[in-house]
Amino acid sequence: MTVRSLPARVTAAAAAVAVLVGALAAAALLSILALRKAEQRETRAKDVAVAALRVRATAADEESAIRGYALTARPLFLTLFRKAHARLPSELTALRAQVNDRVQLDRVGRLKDELQAYYDDYAQNVILITPLAPEAVRGPAASTEDRLRSSQIRATLASILTAENARARQASTHARRVASATVGIGIAAIVLSTALVLAFGIWVRRRVARPLRRLTSAASEVAAGDLTVRLDDTGAGEVGALVTAFNSMTRSLELAQRELVTRNTQLVESERHKRDLISMVSHELRTPLASVVGFTRLLLEREFGPDEQRRYLEIVDTQARRLASLAGDFLDVQLLDTGTMTLTPSRFDLVDLVREQARLFFHGAETQSLDLRVPSGPVEVDGDRDRLAQVVGNLLSNAIKYSPPESTVHVDVDSADGRAVVAVSDEGVGIAPDDRDRIFEKFFRSEHAAATVGGTGLGLAVAREIVLAHGGTIEVDSEQGGGSTFRVSLPA
Repeated sequence: MTVRSLPARVTAAAAAVAVLVGALAAAALLSILALRKAEQRETRAKDVAVAALRVRATAADEESAIRGYALTARPLFLTLFRKAHARLPSELTALRAQVNDRVQLDRVGRLKDELQAYYDDYAQNVILITPLAPEAVRGPAASTEDRLRSSQIRATLASILTAENARARQASTHARRVASATVGIGIAAIVLSTALVLAFGIWVRRRVARPLRRLTSAASEVAAGDLTVRLDDTGAGEVGALVTAFNSMTRSLELAQRELVTRNTQLVESERHKRDLISMVSHELRTPLASVVGFTRLLLEREFGPDEQRRYLEIVDTQARRLASLAGDFLDVQLLDTGTMTLTPSRFDLVDLVREQARLFFHGAETQSLDLRVPSGPVEVDGDRDRLAQVVGNLLSNAIKYSPPESTVHVDVDSADGRAVVAVSDEGVGIAPDDRDRIFEKFFRSEHAAATVGGTGLGLAVAREIVLAHGGTIEVDSEQGGGSTFRVSLPA
């Protein structure tokens, strides 16, 4: 998307204000024209009503005069009747001229016919009969005929007046609405025009002046060393581009600084691990090397009996195995760190593996006893048998090392819910709560373990990675003074 420059935005904003003001003015003009049209409709409806009222008044005069003549036979009433009847044609013509609705025109035509019928069929007869038989025109039949024809005329006039009154009310209501809308549009035009000018000033202040002030302040903060400063990308055009460039610069500087700090921390940590590793290696290797060298020298320099030679060779073998184990741990850590550890999976019986490792580690254990509980049938798993044997061997070795004399190490093998589980429990001093989350870290050893038992702190770290590589889990439950239980769960 192309970002328009600041002058282009100002021009566009001014054009928008002009267009909106013109639209408001046009709307106001249209409202005024609509108001005038509504007023004209209301005036026409009122003129029709006035013309109809004139016709009704003249018709009433005509009816009153003919009734007076029928009752009194006085010529004065006859004169009034004829004058009223003479006015009706012009008044009906005026009413018809005012009406512009087809329905109303039909009603005016019907009214004219009813008035003419009243004159021809009733009034003329009354005028002719009154001098000859006055009692006849005063009787019930004549009165009924008068009321019937008069009610028809009044009904027609009432329908005309009702329609025009309704039309006048509707036109008046519409005119008031249009007037209100016109006033509202005028007010809205003034308010919106003022608001647009104010909004334009505020926009310039917020999108140009404020970002520039904030940019100046942020540059001072960066110069003081604060690289976390970020500006809101709210500037217009070139100002926005400047803010974006500033944010990119500070972000790059912060990332570079963070990377330097991280690398420095890693170097310090690496240096600390290196010192710890050198100290640990020198300590862990010194004893088995001294034993191997010392007993080998004795065997070479002196003659011993077969039993004593065997005992010395067993010591040499044990210490050599210890050295090989240390070398294996270091190699495994290197493989894990580089991600080059490979597994050779096969299907095997986990019960046989646990029995094999138990015989190997408890063959020479004189102070601890073994409580091995396994199912009667096989528990088959798919995995690298040698690596899983390394895991089980590490757990058994730790249980023996950290168990007090005359204690029992409990080993359980079970299978449930598609998982094979190996649990190794000891009766040692347990693990402190603060150390439980760290015992699987490389080179970590608790203060108690470091002070009482030798080791590299690599066994559990390697065991966890092997178990995770098989899609399993390894957990520990422990209480200080209540022993520890390590539980390995594998897909069966």
